[in-house]
Amino acid sequence: MRNGKDRLFICAGYAGTAALFLLGVCYIFAALGLFSFGVVSVPCILLGKIGMLTVISDLAPLPLAMICGGALLAGLGMSLGIIPLCISFYGVYTRFARSAAIRRERMFNEEDKTS
Repeated sequence: MRNGKDRLFICAGYAGTAALFLLGVCYIFAALGLFSFGVVSVPCILLGKIGMLTVISDLAPLPLAMICGGALLAGLGMSLGIIPLCISFYGVYTRFARSAAIRRERMFNEEDKTS
């Protein structure tokens, strides 16, 4: 019975690790995409306000500038959060790998005892 629990733990751990990796990749792409949107749009809006660039939008210039500035700040904050996120994901992965190795070793030892 214990052998089945260990196998289930290992399979669920691999699935969880893969899901965690995909979540981290999606977060990184969203953070960098939001930051790059803000980096491109804020200067365009500021140049449009002083008349050097024509910005065509349904929004008024001030709300558009606030939205783009908010995207820039949110993207910058999310981009700064990438490093601690990756460190914590690596910590979770190493804990799982260590516990899976212990369970795998115990599983093989129990199989050797029964055979």
